[in-house]
Amino acid sequence: MTHVAWSRSSSRDCVTTPSHDLGFCDDVAGVIVTRRRLVGGAVAAAVTGVFSTAGAGYYFSGELLGVDRTRDLAVRVLAVEGDEVTLSRDLDTAKPIEIGLMWPEGAARLTTSVRVVGDTVVRQVAEREVGSLRPGLAVHVDYNVFSTDPKAAFGLDFATVPVPGELGELPAWLVPPPGASRAGTWAIAMHGRGASRHEALRVLPTVAGAGLTTLVLGYRNDPDAPASPDGYYHLGDTEWRDLAAGIRYARENGATGVVLFGWSMGGGAALTALRRVPLAEAALIRGVVLDSPVLSWDAVIDFQAALRHLPAPITWSAKRFTEWRGGLSLARLDQDPGDLTVPALLFVDESDQLVRTDRAHAYASARPDLVTLISTRDGGHVASWNVDPQGYAAAVTAFLNRVA
Repeated sequence: MTHVAWSRSSSRDCVTTPSHDLGFCDDVAGVIVTRRRLVGGAVAAAVTGVFSTAGAGYYFSGELLGVDRTRDLAVRVLAVEGDEVTLSRDLDTAKPIEIGLMWPEGAARLTTSVRVVGDTVVRQVAEREVGSLRPGLAVHVDYNVFSTDPKAAFGLDFATVPVPGELGELPAWLVPPPGASRAGTWAIAMHGRGASRHEALRVLPTVAGAGLTTLVLGYRNDPDAPASPDGYYHLGDTEWRDLAAGIRYARENGATGVVLFGWSMGGGAALTALRRVPLAEAALIRGVVLDSPVLSWDAVIDFQAALRHLPAPITWSAKRFTEWRGGLSLARLDQDPGDLTVPALLFVDESDQLVRTDRAHAYASARPDLVTLISTRDGGHVASWNVDPQGYAAAVTAFLNRVA
């Protein structure tokens, strides 16, 4: 099970998906309005406006950088009959894609079958992984539909190994292929912000079937990994070093080539690693598989601010405080297609409400020699697999056959 904190549904309008939380919430808007109403006069209002803008920017920067693994239990189980479960209806429970239900004591995987009945949806349970579904249960929807480990989910043997990193030992799953292997070629998987190693479970059977050893890497600020010194995420600006540690571990344990897998922030970190790793590690990288990657944090912040109709000064302030508090440059985290040196397989879903897909399309168009882009619809952020598991697996297999 993923180690997260759980809370009842709140009124916060946050930038979140069933698998990731980018932490951009609307709480501050009411504070700004309230403060302005309390102050009379043009000068006082102007001064208050400046401080409100700065305060809002500081707040949002904390939401972006802060480590918060809380998951709102926003969905109610209304009835359970045989292999059918009736849930409260929302955007996620009504999607005709594979989803997972998670709660503190358990998890279940649902099929694509959806029957809408008023404000409820009736869905079919594919598997109860842990615990029992019962009426009245509050649950969280997750696109990472497998919540256990490689052995429990797929019968794949694995070992939990410590990977030496700059902050200490990083926990990782080492998953050898069950049959004939591609001698020396490893896949190294890096999950997204606020997610966990379970994010990689969806692709493990495909990668193992292609004959690759897989290292599913935990990294700084994961519950079972060292915390960063300041307690913040750094949007890939430091996390790439943990991926570099994974590549080094693979090399020291016999790998002669690696394929990097990255989801969301992990995808951006993989591209940053490609630019920054030492030559000994860079020479091993044969390709990258990216799912809903953050190619520009500037663009992500702009997109989320526009969705929430935030004034431009607050958006600007949030960016500057993010850079100052995180000790990073958003511009340096922009991924330039001209920097790409290896083949890339890029998955996007056109319904993504966290990361606009136009940046990914432009990235792929700029490098048709190296980038293969697969686009799905009606899934969401990091949900292309959930929309079309067979198509996803086929694309990954074809890519690995080409580069590995």
